[in-house]
Amino acid sequence: MDKKNSKPSLLISFGGNALNVSDPLHAYQKQEFEIARKSMSGVIDLLEREYCKIILTHGNGPQVGQIFLQQELTKHEFPRQITLDICVADSQGRIGYILQNVFDNICRQRGIDRKSFAVITQVVVDPDDPAFNRPTKPIGVYYSKDETNKLKNERGWEFIEDSERGYRRVVPSPVPLEVVEENIFHQILDEGFIGIGCGGGGIPVIKKVNGELVGIEAVIDKDRTSALLAHGLGIDQLVILTDIDGVYLSFKSSKPQLIKNISADQIKAYIHKGEFAEGSMKPKVEAAVEFIKRGGKKAIIANLNALVPAIAGKAGTHITA
Repeated sequence: MDKKNSKPSLLISFGGNALNVSDPLHAYQKQEFEIARKSMSGVIDLLEREYCKIILTHGNGPQVGQIFLQQELTKHEFPRQITLDICVADSQGRIGYILQNVFDNICRQRGIDRKSFAVITQVVVDPDDPAFNRPTKPIGVYYSKDETNKLKNERGWEFIEDSERGYRRVVPSPVPLEVVEENIFHQILDEGFIGIGCGGGGIPVIKKVNGELVGIEAVIDKDRTSALLAHGLGIDQLVILTDIDGVYLSFKSSKPQLIKNISADQIKAYIHKGEFAEGSMKPKVEAAVEFIKRGGKKAIIANLNALVPAIAGKAGTHITA
């Protein structure tokens, strides 16, 4: 067997913080490229370790919220409002370009003959999904309590408190059913490219009886979509990168416990016990369990800056059958 083919195939799901700056309301475009360089460097380290089949997906929670907020703040100057599906598409184009540009430039600098390929990705959802009646997906920046009350009254938005850092707007997050461009990702891997796609969970669309696809107001959880795509592509390992070191039990207690190795059945039991927060760690864990239950070999949840150690089994939470 060729040595390169002995390495497992990977789908790496970057959180929205893969590009997000600490103060998004006063950020500069240059900072996004600088942060993307840090995120992509770890992926290219894996190429140097002879991992050859890699798909990258990414969040857009902060970015899509900012795009939508810009539309709200300028609605009197520009009365035509942009819907959430278009906001997701806007963020996919922006983030996909930045990641592709940075990835290709680092490969060139390191003398690696590989390129990436970003795909604007649509994902089919059910228009009758109960999530449309119960928004849970946080997007955008953090607000204070006073700002939250004002926005509730002025715009009718719904909010949740997120990780004790403030309040974030929540929107419907339906279950992804089909990645429309799945075959394109197959071709990308076959041609030796690194694929980039499913940004923000994919552009949410519904499929009409005649097969026509129509956008709908929602933001799909990108880890659920990542698990769906990984299964469809026959990927060996799903890697979910976030801003903490892994999955913790009793996360908000004085003595949180990091889970290092666990089976899908064991961690599923913790889900049922309510160990993981809705709209935060819970969908990541559920996506990992779904991936394993559908035949994936391993799911890893780890810190954004610990990609290589996580793949080597030295960091993060590792979930297996």
